[in-house]
Amino acid sequence: MRKVFAYCILTCFVVISRAFASVGEDGLDRYDLLGPEDRLTASFTYQEGKVVLNNGVVLSVPNGYRFLNAIQGRTLVERLWGNPQNPGFLGLLLPKPGSRTENALFGIEISMDESGYLSQPEARQLNYGALMQKMQQHLLQDNNWRSKRGLNTVTDMYWASPPVYHEFNNTLHLARILQLGKSASVLNYELRILTRTGALCLTAVAHSGQLETLQALMPAMCARVHLPVGQRYLDFNPHTDRMAAWTEKVLRMGEILDAHHFFQGLLNTWLFIVVSLLMVLFIYVMQYIHRRKEMPKELFRVDERLN
Repeated sequence: MRKVFAYCILTCFVVISRAFASVGEDGLDRYDLLGPEDRLTASFTYQEGKVVLNNGVVLSVPNGYRFLNAIQGRTLVERLWGNPQNPGFLGLLLPKPGSRTENALFGIEISMDESGYLSQPEARQLNYGALMQKMQQHLLQDNNWRSKRGLNTVTDMYWASPPVYHEFNNTLHLARILQLGKSASVLNYELRILTRTGALCLTAVAHSGQLETLQALMPAMCARVHLPVGQRYLDFNPHTDRMAAWTEKVLRMGEILDAHHFFQGLLNTWLFIVVSLLMVLFIYVMQYIHRRKEMPKELFRVDERLN
């Protein structure tokens, strides 16, 4: 599941974003004093208002923010901040210098997860405990990757608040705390807007004490995202579109240990049909054997009057 990248990026936001926010665009003399990396970030071109993403989604940039497109955003996230590549990366929302959110929010990564359509019943039955276990397993692998490159590692991760699925607008809200070392921590709030082919993901990164701020900000972002016709959740075609495979492999992993989920899953699979047929066959065979035992040894009655 490619969304492992959503929390790999966070340590770089913590380390780099403040330096990036302090870089101005207001003078050639100041620009000449910058190092190579700061010169590159200062040369970025930002967008405001309505922005069309590479996949056709229209984003209305909120007041106090500016948008960095996919090409420049990749340079910042992967080249300068040393994060792994994300094929679905679409851009970044960054607070404007001097805005009221500058010191609370580091940024919002926007990406597309083409993992397949997630149905309403599966969305309501997601196993968030198993999801966290799977993410923690990936975290160990990512820490090895980061430590080899001299980057900060994440020592622990847990839910900042219970995950929730909003059926009225088909969105998943996943808020996580990432522990950096013994004292530092960062909040990772991922908003997944379900689509026909997967989810449009907005991953906000902030100080760990800003949960209430993000709980107010991120749901409001749904109204600023406009999916084109053909990509919306309601445009799903069961005859041609692919269902999400990661719900079984990742999100619902471990449910077989729960008797309730085991039988619930059994009822929704062909395995239930096979088991039922085998049980019917077993009963039939046992009845047949029982009848054979009860059959009389004399198959023919002799009429003594014929003698």
